[in-house]
Amino acid sequence: MSFITLLFIAVFPLHAQEPSDSAGSVSDDGLHRIHFVLNGQITGWETTQLSNSVNWQPGCRFLPVLLGNFSWGENSKLDAEASVHLYGLLNFTGWDYINKEGKLKPYRVWLRYSGKNWELRGGLQKINFGTARMFRPLMWFDAMDVRDPLQLTDGVYGILGKYFFENNASVWLWSLLGNKRPKGWELIGSARRRPEIGGRFEFPAFAGEMGVSTHHRKTDVHHLLPDVPENTLLDENRLGLDGRWDVGVGLWFETSFTWLQKNNYKMALHQDAINVGMDYTFPLGNGLGLTVEYFRYHTGDGFMRKGMNLNVIGEMLSYPVSVLDNLTAMFFYVGNDLNMWLNYISWARTYDKWSFYLMGFWNPEINLPLGGQAGGKNLFMGKGIQLMASYNF
Repeated sequence: MSFITLLFIAVFPLHAQEPSDSAGSVSDDGLHRIHFVLNGQITGWETTQLSNSVNWQPGCRFLPVLLGNFSWGENSKLDAEASVHLYGLLNFTGWDYINKEGKLKPYRVWLRYSGKNWELRGGLQKINFGTARMFRPLMWFDAMDVRDPLQLTDGVYGILGKYFFENNASVWLWSLLGNKRPKGWELIGSARRRPEIGGRFEFPAFAGEMGVSTHHRKTDVHHLLPDVPENTLLDENRLGLDGRWDVGVGLWFETSFTWLQKNNYKMALHQDAINVGMDYTFPLGNGLGLTVEYFRYHTGDGFMRKGMNLNVIGEMLSYPVSVLDNLTAMFFYVGNDLNMWLNYISWARTYDKWSFYLMGFWNPEINLPLGGQAGGKNLFMGKGIQLMASYNF
């Protein structure tokens, strides 16, 4: 019997006693006591890269999701999610088969207990926050890619608690454990058996809102330098600040500052990123949306100096052609010595259960760190097209 099945039997033991009814059961006072549902997503894609040779990749993904909740009273609720990520793909150059990739892994496995103005969630889950759209300094625990229409990302193992105040402020506290692979912008993996701790405070600020985030962890140098013994640990601390306001146009900023314990391994001690952006919808036709962001990333031995800088300006245009169709174009200019453009245009058609996407891209052969994709391979380097179909059940 699988771990996911055992989890749900443990959390919702009455399932075996209840009649088969996807709507769940209702108590005499009309309150839902038990509810469970199975849904998910099936996706297929084909990506063709046109360079000196034609590289193409067909692939498919299956992501089933089992949801359940148990509620009592007016405010108390226990709910859970269990899902797996199964994908497979083939790589070809011309008509020559190169290799195959595939994996089955847990995607989300968490349990949440919530009250009127608080919640506590533990397990494999997604934790993300911040105001940026395209380039996200606060991408601490996820790897969502603005170019991915499905916005998929791996989760992290941990416990997250939230408390919500009446003035729309909120406090987040978390502790992570067992996430040794680098997450988000991390350069080094975390120590396997040392908990990571952090928190966030969101609060109203004038006509908008702001957030302050912090995080502490132990890094294991062995993950980056295999010749170094295991459990060679260094302290790492982070501080993030972000805010958003609507003053006729949407304005936001997002920052992240990371400093590593001094060491003798010639590793950069500072990592900082800044994003400022705006968006506005022009009254043209059905409404032309414009988003512009400036992003600066730095890593080096000094705060915002002595090291490597990356400056990017991004522009995203979005136009709803009809109720079903939407067009999006993205243009990224990478400055410094790179001095290059990355270009994307995509069309999406969405029905109740089906979604279809067609993307064209024209880029240099460079991997700009925007997020992650299945298989860990950047499919959008060079020139090419991608066709994707997704079915939600």
